[in-house]
Amino acid sequence: YTDGAGKQWYQRRVRGSPKVLKMKIVISFLLALTGAYCVDVKSLLDTTYTDGAGKNVTLSELSGKYIGLYFSASWCPDCRQYTPELVKVYNKIHEDKNWQIIWVTEDHNEPDSDNYFKEMPWIRLSWSEKATRGKSM
Repeated sequence: YTDGAGKQWYQRRVRGSPKVLKMKIVISFLLALTGAYCVDVKSLLDTTYTDGAGKNVTLSELSGKYIGLYFSASWCPDCRQYTPELVKVYNKIHEDKNWQIIWVTEDHNEPDSDNYFKEMPWIRLSWSEKATRGKSM
């Protein structure tokens, strides 16, 4: 951007647009469903996750499900805007389509991560795994 006005226009019209947000969600799911992000999931994700109630979820419990990795943080304005939209889509399809999302925090501290996770209906990589396993995802 050559001036502040151009940046402000972009932030108002493009980045924060509901259409752009919906398009990001659709593209994310389509890429995941088509296998564009195929990796050796078992070795990469072989750990224990936690749901919102604090219950542990193992990789074997996710067998046969489509898995989406969601990287976000409480301090990220775009993430804060995207997460509620993703929650809506997830709530509609996760049972029927056998879909699970694993949240990988990009927060800088555990309390912020814990508070942000309360807004999410899926499972997450534990804070203790973030520094090791989360970096290789």
